[in-house]
Amino acid sequence: MHELIAAPYLDHHLLVRPGSPKAARLPVHRYEELHTAPDTSAAPAWLADVAHQAWEIDLSGRRLGEIVLVRARSPYGYGRASYELNLGCNYDCVH
Repeated sequence: MHELIAAPYLDHHLLVRPGSPKAARLPVHRYEELHTAPDTSAAPAWLADVAHQAWEIDLSGRRLGEIVLVRARSPYGYGRASYELNLGCNYDCVH
């Protein structure tokens, strides 16, 4: 499983970590850099800095393909969401 996900979301580009409530906004050129980079390349210094500041993780010496899942833009212009169900859910939500 990837440690980070880079994804376009409506008018923004986000960097998120599964299971964490924190996120970082990416400029378009940083998202494009991740989107076009080969999976075998090293994590860029700016990405290592963001990951360390936001989630206190060390990306040094690791390949981009094992660290970041880069989601493509939706051809329909929709945002994407993921839901996490766990054994603690009792299906007693008000919604």
